[in-house]
Amino acid sequence: MEIRKESEPNGRLMTIRSPYSISRRGLLRLGALTVLTTAVSPMIRRNEALAEVCNPEAPTTPATALTALMAGNARWAAEEQEHLGEDTGRRVCLANPDNKQTPFASIISCSDSRVPPELIFDQGLGDLFVARVAGNTASGRLIDSLLYGTSNLGTPVLFVLGHSLCGAVTTAVNSFPKNHSLQFVNLIFPAVKQARAIVKNNGDDPNDANLVIPVATNQNVLITVDRLRRQFRSRVNAGTLLVAGGVYDLGTQLVTVLTYTVGATRGSDSAAR
Repeated sequence: MEIRKESEPNGRLMTIRSPYSISRRGLLRLGALTVLTTAVSPMIRRNEALAEVCNPEAPTTPATALTALMAGNARWAAEEQEHLGEDTGRRVCLANPDNKQTPFASIISCSDSRVPPELIFDQGLGDLFVARVAGNTASGRLIDSLLYGTSNLGTPVLFVLGHSLCGAVTTAVNSFPKNHSLQFVNLIFPAVKQARAIVKNNGDDPNDANLVIPVATNQNVLITVDRLRRQFRSRVNAGTLLVAGGVYDLGTQLVTVLTYTVGATRGSDSAAR
């Protein structure tokens, strides 16, 4: 993946005198290069015109993209996967250098081997742009990856995916407030702090890890979603990007959406908080 930046010429004309003259052979080579460039340019434009979209049926709006993710998860939980985009045609199309990837969703998820987004959302090759890190927290270069997915590739939805029985969240709860040697654990501490307060306000023991862990899992998703909404505020406010978050339950294999935003409209499942 490469993001190209171009600068405009400043408009100034400079004359540089060189002690070296261009020979007749050099002029001929320069002319040949000009002819070659002129001949190749139309070919490049023609190849771009012939480029194929490998997943033409992918959703193109924020709302339909989120709906597609949840429909895929429902199929996964029911063991009725369609295995879309795994056929030979999709593989050959994506291997063609003239064709660009056109994912419809950017996903930030935990690195846990039990939670592969392409499987639990029943999506195919080229459908999802996925960034994974233990604890599914957004920071540093991971945000750069999500920026590439949402801006350069134009995905209409950005989904933060947490999950039950998360080892990173469990470690953060058991370590809090003492700093851990693994930085991604420390990034979950704000969620742990909020979770302990919620458990206490409910009249329960904030030192009971079994009570705090599931609440911290939800809070970790909500905090990350809120940060990404602010990071990509312009597209969110314009209504071209939906930032949502949810938690995958390893038992039911269903994703519960905790919160989502399209433009000025925000939705949430208050019970999940």
